[in-house]
Amino acid sequence: MKRHIKSYLISDPNLYPKEQKEFCSFYSKILDTYQIDFACYRDKSGQYNLKLLETFLKLNAKYKIPSLINSDYDLAFRLGFDGLHCNSLQIDLIPQAKAKNLLVFFSAHNENELKEAFKKGADAITFSPIFHSPNKGEPLGVEELERIVKNNPHINIIALGGIVSKEQIQKISHIPLFAYASIRYFVS
Repeated sequence: MKRHIKSYLISDPNLYPKEQKEFCSFYSKILDTYQIDFACYRDKSGQYNLKLLETFLKLNAKYKIPSLINSDYDLAFRLGFDGLHCNSLQIDLIPQAKAKNLLVFFSAHNENELKEAFKKGADAITFSPIFHSPNKGEPLGVEELERIVKNNPHINIIALGGIVSKEQIQKISHIPLFAYASIRYFVS
């Protein structure tokens, strides 16, 4: 029996429409096309468009998809997001977010960060980059991902980085991952 790997969509303002109506149509099409288990609204500039955030939250609620926001603890709590995706510099924010009953994902790039985030209470941890991804350094590779998952079976690990095709998802499907995450796969 083939195992279903959960999917985690991460948005990128450079790949999504900036106007609410177009965003709604574009994002709805993605949700109709793919089976999404978690979704994160990510805008590293911090210049969040509240209308787009509202649309993101409403559509995810309609599809019963937990909504996370990248890095902005205050906005996550204020707007009613289900969770927060902490970047690698926000490890100390994990306990605060957990205290507010937020789902917390964390970005790790090595095993030490992964273990530390787990100790602090992260619900799931992205490990990246697995495949080549623009401006993300040397890929860690499938073998390293497999080693990390095998050595840390108690941690919900999400493969991230350069996952842009079904073939790449297939290459990691034998690993008992919590999920795979992608920015570009869902918009291709």
